[in-house]
Amino acid sequence: MRIATLILFLLRLWCHSAAAQLPPVIAFDGPPTLEQGFCVEPYARFYFDPTGDTLRPLSAIARQRFLPPGAVPQIRSGVARQMSETSQVIWLQFRLANTHPTDTLRLEYWGGIHAVYSLYEKQGNSFAYLGSNGLCVPAAPKISGYGALPLVIPPRTTRHYLVRVADYLLLLDNVAGQLHTRQSFGALLSEHLHLERWLLGAMALILGCLLLMGGYSSFQYLLTRDSAFLYYTLYTVAASGLLLLLANPRFSLGITPDALPWLGHPIALSLNPLVALLYALFLSSLLHISRQQPSLWRVIRLGMVGLALLQAMAVVQVFTGVWIRSNSLYFALDTLPALLMGVLLIVATLRSDSKLKAYLLAGQISLYVIAISPLHGLFAISNPSPVVNLFLNYPPFYMILGLCLELFCFALALAYRSKLVEVEKNQLQQTYARQLQTELEARTREVERQSQLLEQQHIRQLELGFEQQLAQVQMSALRAQMNPHFIFNCLNSIQLYTTSNNAAKASDYLNRFSQLIRLVLENSRSERVTLQSELEALRLYLEMEAMRFKDKLRFTIQLPAHLDADLIEIPPLLLQPYVENAIWHGLMHRAEGGVVSVKVESLAPDCLRVTITDNGVGRAMAAELKSKSATRHKSFGMKLTGERISLINRLYDTTTRVQVHDLVDAGGTPAGTEVMIEIPI
Repeated sequence: MRIATLILFLLRLWCHSAAAQLPPVIAFDGPPTLEQGFCVEPYARFYFDPTGDTLRPLSAIARQRFLPPGAVPQIRSGVARQMSETSQVIWLQFRLANTHPTDTLRLEYWGGIHAVYSLYEKQGNSFAYLGSNGLCVPAAPKISGYGALPLVIPPRTTRHYLVRVADYLLLLDNVAGQLHTRQSFGALLSEHLHLERWLLGAMALILGCLLLMGGYSSFQYLLTRDSAFLYYTLYTVAASGLLLLLANPRFSLGITPDALPWLGHPIALSLNPLVALLYALFLSSLLHISRQQPSLWRVIRLGMVGLALLQAMAVVQVFTGVWIRSNSLYFALDTLPALLMGVLLIVATLRSDSKLKAYLLAGQISLYVIAISPLHGLFAISNPSPVVNLFLNYPPFYMILGLCLELFCFALALAYRSKLVEVEKNQLQQTYARQLQTELEARTREVERQSQLLEQQHIRQLELGFEQQLAQVQMSALRAQMNPHFIFNCLNSIQLYTTSNNAAKASDYLNRFSQLIRLVLENSRSERVTLQSELEALRLYLEMEAMRFKDKLRFTIQLPAHLDADLIEIPPLLLQPYVENAIWHGLMHRAEGGVVSVKVESLAPDCLRVTITDNGVGRAMAAELKSKSATRHKSFGMKLTGERISLINRLYDTTTRVQVHDLVDAGGTPAGTEVMIEIPI
């Protein structure tokens, strides 16, 4: 019996508690006549969600304890204040009753100016979503930041409503909303639009000034490519973007993209770090701080890096929705670095010896005096008119106005700088004219002296021309000597086959000889021939010598696949004398014969190397044997070739080089000779 009594007591206590948190009913007897909004706050019950989570289920919210406005510290009627955290969610409940027996009650619920507020209607044990409005709801209809949600209550019906109010970074309005009729809400909008027309016009005028100054400076940059004009242009563009971000939610300009609803909030995407960064770049370029004040420049440069990182962080926050938790920390990071950079730049301007100092200081001081005027009360006016009061209670206007005046002073500084540049240019032109006059007199004397030298140079050029013609004649004479010498050697070979009555060999040899003679005669007419033609003549010569020596002479000719022998030109009959010398000087003294190798390589795109190697007795043994045949060939063919190379180098200003190396085996015994010829191509 006692247990049942205790349970009954607890049930009564729970029911009493549940009934206590239900909001009182706001009763209307049909459609009311409202001249202004009806404040919901005294009749509503509130719950502050400490998690700040806008995705919590409504069932979990409905179980929370809703309290009167005086019991919730976060509720302060009619006071717009800064929040402790960057996001805040407050729920409120209110009930409406229509006591009229036949007329339907139609009202408009205006939740105030917030990031997002959503309205739900209780239906049974759950809540149905009715709609959302606010700065961060781009698709919601609103005028100058004002938007309302319709409420419909049938006759003799009570409706229970739940409202979620989400704010970010700044609490723009009191949490509780107002009830309006269509007429009273229209009157509210008309009054607000009437008051804001001058503020909107002033903001539009400032934006036009910024765009005009930015367009002029961009044109100047295109003409002069001066970095100061570029940074000034970027600075004005950033200031214009900041103005649009602030004015868009204030005047419902409708430029918020649906994909980024946070841009509908006036300070969700902060451009303060970007504006301060471009401000620093402009003044650093104009005052040459890096060159004139290097120690201060290191501090400013470090601050610029910090501003760039803060701006990147602000962009990441907008796209990811991950914010700094502390609201005070957020605003400190948003404003303090920019203020410190401004102080550093004022110091740099004061320390500068630039003639633009007065204009720059005027702009900097006007920015700081006007931008922070709402804080220091410089423009405080007693009993202002509603229009003036609207200006006084809108701090962004002062910041944009200060930026505009600063940019105007900076434009004057750029104009004065252009005048200084023009004066300096005129002085330079006068100095240059005097220098030209002095140089002209010196040049006149130089021309008189040079005219005396021209005759001597002309005579010397004629002498050089005669020397070049003489070298060409000598080259032609050497080629004419080479051809009979080569033909004489071939006829000796033919004679051997004829005397040995070997008709087939003689016929084959004569066939090759005719081809070789034709190539030699064709090549001897040209200053240069293709590498393919030279190698073909060399191959025919080696084949004829191999036939004469029977099996005692073997040879190889190596040409890399990547070399196009038809496109490379070299002097004619340059290789054959060295091959002939290798056979007669090196191989004819070996009973078993030997091998002659010709290897073509590319040292560089403009240089060719030909290596002729034999495994003969070597130069020292040949000198001991005193071979008359070898001596005769060497003294004639090699001598002519050496003279040809010398003339080629002198005539064409080239560096054809020949290197001869004695080869030895592992035991130190002579193993042949290697001739390396480097030919420019």
